[in-house]
Amino acid sequence: MPPLPFIDYYRYEMKPLQRIKGIFEGRSVNALVGTVLFVIFFMAYMKPLSHVLFYQEQHHLFLFSHLYFTQQLASHGWMSYLADFIIQFFYYPVLGSILMALLLTAIYFLAGWAIRLLIRRTDVLQLALIPAVATFFYTMAADHSLTTPLTILFVLIALDLLVWLGRRFLFKSRFPFKELKKGWLTFSFLVVYLIGGYVLFLKNYNLPERLMLKTEQYVKAGDWNHTLEYTNHYLESGRTNQLISYFHTLALYHLGQLPYHLLDYPPVLGVKTLYFPWDSNSRESEYGHFLYEELGYINEAQRWEFESMVVWGETAPHLINLAKYNIVNHRPRVAQRFINVLKQSLFYQDTARQLEDCLRVGHVPGLRNALNGVVDRPARFANVINIGPELAYLCEKDPKNKMAFEYLMADLLLGNNVERFAESLHFIRNFHVMSLPPMYEEALLIYKLKVGEDAFRKLGFPISRSTEERFQQYYNLAQSGQAELLQEQFGSTYWYYINYVSPYANKAITQ
Repeated sequence: MPPLPFIDYYRYEMKPLQRIKGIFEGRSVNALVGTVLFVIFFMAYMKPLSHVLFYQEQHHLFLFSHLYFTQQLASHGWMSYLADFIIQFFYYPVLGSILMALLLTAIYFLAGWAIRLLIRRTDVLQLALIPAVATFFYTMAADHSLTTPLTILFVLIALDLLVWLGRRFLFKSRFPFKELKKGWLTFSFLVVYLIGGYVLFLKNYNLPERLMLKTEQYVKAGDWNHTLEYTNHYLESGRTNQLISYFHTLALYHLGQLPYHLLDYPPVLGVKTLYFPWDSNSRESEYGHFLYEELGYINEAQRWEFESMVVWGETAPHLINLAKYNIVNHRPRVAQRFINVLKQSLFYQDTARQLEDCLRVGHVPGLRNALNGVVDRPARFANVINIGPELAYLCEKDPKNKMAFEYLMADLLLGNNVERFAESLHFIRNFHVMSLPPMYEEALLIYKLKVGEDAFRKLGFPISRSTEERFQQYYNLAQSGQAELLQEQFGSTYWYYINYVSPYANKAITQ
């Protein structure tokens, strides 16, 4: 049978290695690398770096107003204004990932074009990958400034234009190493870049930062199961972090597990496991409101949020929360002021309309003021250093506030204050609890040993026989010096906490 004239037999008879070599010769390789680079960047921001987009969007708010335009240009300049414009689209993770991937891929193509203009040959060594990948590594930090990648982009644009305009006068000769134009060389360098980039990514990836920011994201969404999952993952590694512990206890409460699993991981921070005392720390200022909002202590939540807004500016989370707090506190004109700012944004206009609906009825779903109608004469000032007095105050003024009660018990126990714990335990009768949590019984047993049987009977709370038997086992192990076995069997008990973990002198306070 004669050969068919329209079939290119040479193309079909080429060896596979020759085909690969052909792919990596010529300018078509740049399009291929750019496409692969875009996909890698997109997937990176969608998955392992999704927390970066969340953090950026939550800390910037672009407004479509003349006042914002003039203030931004006067204080930060054009590049910051453009960065905020782009960051607003991070509200949708897919769109934000696409924009970041496009930005970094554009840096690759612009750098490649500059190299080709300079040497008048294809970028055989794919040196254009270096600025693109280096910029990507810079953006891996959650608090990076997007103005830096944008500055690199515009510098490359200016460089390309300058080289293009001056090439006839300044770059008349060609790059001398003609023999470098080989597909295998390009392929080899791409493999090196891929392996080196992957290793550097793993080395520079900040897993604790991701866990903290993803946890914050789930806290804001009220997803307590995922919050507990992420905090458990962090604490299982043996690391200590106040923010993670803070979110962990919030999740435990909402899942009904606070009195039962508070000591699962050694609370080496003591009472600071539960809350942030106010110490004018700008980084901590944006987290304190969570607890007070959940407690219904709206005045304190508002104070924390306003202080945080002073530090971070009028971002969407602060404006939304301050609007809600002022609605609940019956300050409609103040709430409207924050709502009006949200109306000038692109993606928070629906939220602003929902807040206006709440403003008309004077109520925010899911938010209550536990001290509504309570008037103190003379005026009472909140304790911003120690949350204990505030929790006791809430329990007195709002006896059905279960969160205030459980946090008060946890605060007293973590502070080794067994006597006050025993005296305050009577609040539990407001919640119809069938039996005391094991941690409460363990603390009561310590109190009983300290004050004696007669004083203990006045409390009216029994201690189960199983708790007394477990204490005897604990005591025997402690006396025998079997530290590892003691921790294994009793590491999550209050007895172990007060003797081996507590930062407060490792003894109960009963006076």
